[in-house]
Amino acid sequence: MVKICASCCTVWAGGYHCLDCGAKLIHTDDPAAHGVPDVVWRNQRLDYGARRGMNLRFLGIFAGVLIALYGAREAVPYLPATSGWLRLAGSLLVGFLVWWTIHHAAGRGVRLWVLRKGQLQKRKLGKALAAQTATTRRS
Repeated sequence: MVKICASCCTVWAGGYHCLDCGAKLIHTDDPAAHGVPDVVWRNQRLDYGARRGMNLRFLGIFAGVLIALYGAREAVPYLPATSGWLRLAGSLLVGFLVWWTIHHAAGRGVRLWVLRKGQLQKRKLGKALAAQTATTRRS
């Protein structure tokens, strides 16, 4: 359950009081949460987008492994023959391709979701990265 500190606008996963300033935490559905700055809500959307991508990538890992193992299991009876080795290699390749496709699509989907919602603009990101690089090199 996501809660927000009304005074310092820190987001917490739960609890009753802010660990930073000690103020009372409010739930995101509470009417008092509507007065929280937009930066807090943008940060929440970014966190949820990253969480979606993480969940999809785990799905890709499990789906790829299960497909590869199931195909390898089916290929074992045919192993002395050439067709058995081809089936084994094919199942491992298909499992890898399923993992890679889901992994790539999850990363791309999160980037598009964040960019499309206006949470992160390419120009501002480029300027921020350039400024950070410039200050790091000077130090």
